[in-house]
Amino acid sequence: MSDILNNKFIQELQRSKVAIVGIGMSGMSVLRFMLDKGIVPKVFDSRLVPPIAEKDQQFINQVERQFGEFKADEFIDFDYVIVSPGISLKEPALANAQRYNENVFCDVELFARINTKPVIAVTGSNGKSTVVAWLEDFLGRMGKNAVACGNFGVPVLDVIEYAYNGEPVDIFIMELSSFQLESTHSLICEAATVLNVTPDHMDRYESFSEYGRAKLRIYNHSKLCLYNNDDFETKPLLNCNNVHAFGTEAQSRAESYWYFNKETEEIVLNNQVIGNLGQLSLSGSHNGLNAIVVLALANALGVDPVKEFHNLSHFTGLPHRCKFIADANGILFVDDSKATNVASTQAAINGLAKQSEKNIVLIAGGDAKGADLSELRDDINKHVKKVIAFGKDKIQFTEFLKPEQLVLVNSMAEAVEQSIKLVQQGDIVLLSPACASIDMYKNYQHRGIDFKENVLAAISGLTQ
Repeated sequence: MSDILNNKFIQELQRSKVAIVGIGMSGMSVLRFMLDKGIVPKVFDSRLVPPIAEKDQQFINQVERQFGEFKADEFIDFDYVIVSPGISLKEPALANAQRYNENVFCDVELFARINTKPVIAVTGSNGKSTVVAWLEDFLGRMGKNAVACGNFGVPVLDVIEYAYNGEPVDIFIMELSSFQLESTHSLICEAATVLNVTPDHMDRYESFSEYGRAKLRIYNHSKLCLYNNDDFETKPLLNCNNVHAFGTEAQSRAESYWYFNKETEEIVLNNQVIGNLGQLSLSGSHNGLNAIVVLALANALGVDPVKEFHNLSHFTGLPHRCKFIADANGILFVDDSKATNVASTQAAINGLAKQSEKNIVLIAGGDAKGADLSELRDDINKHVKKVIAFGKDKIQFTEFLKPEQLVLVNSMAEAVEQSIKLVQQGDIVLLSPACASIDMYKNYQHRGIDFKENVLAAISGLTQ
């Protein structure tokens, strides 16, 4: 265990006054970790009755806790304040604490201060979970124990505990959100990438540039910086010694360039063809770029991309990310519930569309989080025969679409029912909401399951 643990910092925490702010998934992982290491923090949550899983109650019962609205000076007397990424650092009590204390940060920074194993880090507005899962699978097929964590769904302190318990970890692959990166200062990476930066979480950030700057923090201590040559917003602001790029443009000034040719679907490194998208299990130009990123990040660890290209073909994708769930009489139903912003839905539409005709019925809507859904206008006009909109911000679609392009509904069942009336053989019913799910669902997974269940029920009569 000691080979992956900075015991000196653990001992520092044991002597310190520590607060945990927010007891969601990441906050609970921090609490479990600290109690296991003999650190006894005080726990805070702004909710009077925060939801605590039965299995976690035993940990909460071991510490002092305070629930309800934070006072302005709540945290100024603590040596360390570990904040859930979902809580803005602009929260007045936290902003005040930062005036007195530089040790106000999230679980990822805590991980960074105790971890001694190699890290690959991935961020971006879209595609990061697919890249992280694909890279984990790819490295695993070469005998490396790579562990995906972070915003991917498993808190970073939970996986470091997994490593402590006897499983030899070769590398951590971290998916990081802008929320996590805001207070991550010292994460050293073998390689880091920003896949893309498009407007998202505008309900948290004052501007798009503020959101983008949070993403770019991932490069701060990375030995290799990999940026998207097609997206200027992903380029490192600071001077990096080892800068590589990927993209669909034929030329780049980067030291090393990974290129996806959309016409031939070839994957190219510095003018050498490595393979073709047709050799893989995933389709669409966005997955061509994802494959390139996986190869580039693995190459930073010494993996030969030509020799190991065949190992990319085993990965079949993640649930709720452009997944085909049914084919009824030549009509395809696709679950892209993970598309919680405009850019992700644009990628889905363009990846599935036929060039010569409108073949998509799009089911979209939910909580737009302050985003401008009208950015979908051109993609819809080019490829979508009808939009079926539901959820909190469905009315936005009426502001930029003609009445004949749009159907407004109140539920997923109604959306699926209407979609079946509108399609013919060769068409695609695509759930790609461009919005968050929290207005109607627990999460995007819940929304995707609801779509699938309604589709399977509705098409049972079509396929008989």
